[in-house]
Amino acid sequence: MRGKIFSISLVAMVWFAAISIANADEIDCPARINIKSDHPELENIPEGWQVSDKKDRHLLLSGIGVYSDEPVKLFQLKPEIGIIDGQKHDLTWQVNSVYDKGGSYVSCSYNHNEVQLVKKIDSSMKSCWADYSNDKNQAIKAKLICSASELKEVE
Repeated sequence: MRGKIFSISLVAMVWFAAISIANADEIDCPARINIKSDHPELENIPEGWQVSDKKDRHLLLSGIGVYSDEPVKLFQLKPEIGIIDGQKHDLTWQVNSVYDKGGSYVSCSYNHNEVQLVKKIDSSMKSCWADYSNDKNQAIKAKLICSASELKEVE
């Protein structure tokens, strides 16, 4: 009997430890994406001009954004300076608030919004901040780091 109680206690402790570790989430934007460009369709081709076909091409990451609800609804949140988990960050967002009916999303923008990759932010997260850096070729790298802690304003 004591062995069963010990086993149940051990399982419960491991479960609670896993919950406390799950208080953060990181979403890395791919630094570059490859697209296949089709022949663009123009309403009007000016006289004397022709449309050039493009082959496969690379788009580099140009930024990161956070949306309230699906990005197609265009409710992009404005970043602010804030404190999350005791650390001050320049680009922070409160996420998954009662106003975010469809949840919150991160958007990775390529070639200044020519293409966006979007991903839903885990509903248990309450605040996020952007972390930008550069790779060895000086291309932008960005990730969104989220926390289950509330965003605090800088005083």
